[in-house]
Amino acid sequence: MVRSWLEISLSRIVHNLGVIRNLMPRKVPVIAVVKANAYGHGSIPVSRVLSQAGISSFAVACLDEALELREILPFSVEIIVFGGLEDGRSELYSKWNITASVFDDIPVPSGIKVHVEIDTGMGRLGFNWETFHDVFSMGDKNVTGLYSHFSSADESEALTREQIRRFEAAVKGYPGLRHISNSAGLRFPEAHMDAVRPGLALYGIASCPELRELEPALRWRARILSVRDLPKGATVGYNRTFITSRQTRVGILPIGYADGYNRLLSGTGSVRLDNGSIVSVIGIVSMDLTAIDLTDHPEVQKGGTVTLLDADQESTLSARAIADQAGTIPYEVLTSIGSRVERRYVEF
Repeated sequence: MVRSWLEISLSRIVHNLGVIRNLMPRKVPVIAVVKANAYGHGSIPVSRVLSQAGISSFAVACLDEALELREILPFSVEIIVFGGLEDGRSELYSKWNITASVFDDIPVPSGIKVHVEIDTGMGRLGFNWETFHDVFSMGDKNVTGLYSHFSSADESEALTREQIRRFEAAVKGYPGLRHISNSAGLRFPEAHMDAVRPGLALYGIASCPELRELEPALRWRARILSVRDLPKGATVGYNRTFITSRQTRVGILPIGYADGYNRLLSGTGSVRLDNGSIVSVIGIVSMDLTAIDLTDHPEVQKGGTVTLLDADQESTLSARAIADQAGTIPYEVLTSIGSRVERRYVEF
């Protein structure tokens, strides 16, 4: 039985790529970020369609993600691993034409292309921008790119512009493709440099007003597993957090936090019925099951379908709206959707 499924529009992802390109006064290359299974959308189908749309550079988090992509992408297409050069596996980078990232001044075996990370304010990985010229040795490294990460491009214009200034100062005089702009950074033309690397924007989630034309590419659906009537005073789910105040018709959905439906939506989340009505999640979201209140909808039966996450930026079930309810961010909502949720590629 299919517990629940995603409906994913690849044409919307291509549309979003067009929105991104139109936002750039200078048409610099786009490095498509497809890590974490393309933010839950399926890295293989997404990368294939983006390659067909002219993308020749992709970014992932780890070597295994890169090797998976190399099976379906042309050998000439660049795949950058942001997670560094993995110990004991260096021969795979050169064998499969995969670019490693470097954030420490370590020896790099010959035949491996690298992009060097510079820390301009994120405080995670990378050479300190102020001392980069003093501590980084180009040596015989095959450096093809230099990059940094914005920490708050969606919130702080001042800090973002300062990070741009720091990055430009650090990379002055070094060869290689310069890139710093994530999705939120697209609103800063000076951040486009030699390439941009959108992630969330490709999947239709706007991180700034300039990206309002994006179209979310994913919606999450489920079929009602069971419907039952409970008397007044009955409890639903773990820990008796929901007690019926009237005779209540309860629908059970075959999804839970093991599928990526956040437990923090317990008692606060909602889903949409096929008739357009919004009904509440009741009780605690459990590992495999979630209860909804169908009391006011006697027409809804076992086998009916509901929408958990909508492909509409304005919907109360958008990834951003759900993230706000759960006290998190759209990235987590999308990337948490698990492997037992079937991916279906349809157009809508």
